[in-house]
Amino acid sequence: MREKFPGWYPKRPEQIAKLWDTAIFVPDANVLLHCLRHTTVVRDELLRLFEALGDALWIPYQVGLEFQRNRLDVEFGALDAYDTLIKDQEANIDKARDRLRQLRAHPTIDVQKELAALDMFLSDFKGRMEAARGTHPSAEIDGLLEKLTKLLENRIGDKWPADKLVALKKEGEDRYSKKIPPGYKDQKKEAGEYDKFGDLIIWKDMISKAKADKRPVIFISDDVKEDWWWIHRGRKMGPRPELIEEFRGEAGQDFHIYEFSQFLRFAADRFPDIKPNVAKVEESILADEEARRRQDDAAAAQERDATLRSLEDERDQLVSALSGTPGGASFPGDRATMRARLDELNKEIQSISENTARRSLAAETQADDGKR
Repeated sequence: MREKFPGWYPKRPEQIAKLWDTAIFVPDANVLLHCLRHTTVVRDELLRLFEALGDALWIPYQVGLEFQRNRLDVEFGALDAYDTLIKDQEANIDKARDRLRQLRAHPTIDVQKELAALDMFLSDFKGRMEAARGTHPSAEIDGLLEKLTKLLENRIGDKWPADKLVALKKEGEDRYSKKIPPGYKDQKKEAGEYDKFGDLIIWKDMISKAKADKRPVIFISDDVKEDWWWIHRGRKMGPRPELIEEFRGEAGQDFHIYEFSQFLRFAADRFPDIKPNVAKVEESILADEEARRRQDDAAAAQERDATLRSLEDERDQLVSALSGTPGGASFPGDRATMRARLDELNKEIQSISENTARRSLAAETQADDGKR
């Protein structure tokens, strides 16, 4: 069974140890970008870890391209954060001031005292942000980028020629339509093949590298989508079984994947030099991952709300058309077609509403668990 279905069996500790002895380590672009995001201690330890991997470190051209395309957003995003946070706090304080000033009278709240406290808080906050701006480590980050550039010299795959990309796009469309991993979760991206088919390009390059070097590959990524991970009841079991089987079939080698925080724990046992600070590094990485999840959840919620409003508007227009309301919108088809569409809309609206309620309940439960 294990030989016939290798992807369905989590790797044993001895298998993992053997893999680490021989594998090529491939950090994704989101992992390389951690080198620019965090505090000095974390940045230095991450670079030390990549240096410790030595000749086993390698990245596909696509990973390097995604790193270059996103690194300035990371760098300037950190610089913009000072002004953004100040503006956010100014807006919050303005709202609080307005609420206080609307109190014509109150038995216990000293409005003037609280207004002065808000002004003091905002002044202190601005001062801290300006002090932080004054110590922003731009030169250090530039120096680390240069070190990372040199470290990856001669450890980057080749750029794909145009004719190879044309063939990949055709194959990718077929794979995505059948939900063959990886990459199909990016099929809605429309910015170009490097966005829509980026994961598939990385996948193909890792297979080619493993086949050429006759070595297994360990992929390190903070991409948590289901087209990379085998997820069972919310728990990550390892790489998608299909990925392990395809990798073995194409390259004759094994494949494994880690989230970066998980990779750090294993690396600390293998490389004693990074062990003293690994807890601090992991704490910073996990905080960054949590912030990213909140952003993703907020973006997904906005998209769901927009979809729900659009469906509700169409439903209201259909109801108006069916009831014969003067000035109502007109729809193609007869009344039976409109009623059928109305039933579809009601089901879609109910489904989105129920999913939103479940997500809210799950979030509340998780928050309660965190308080215990």
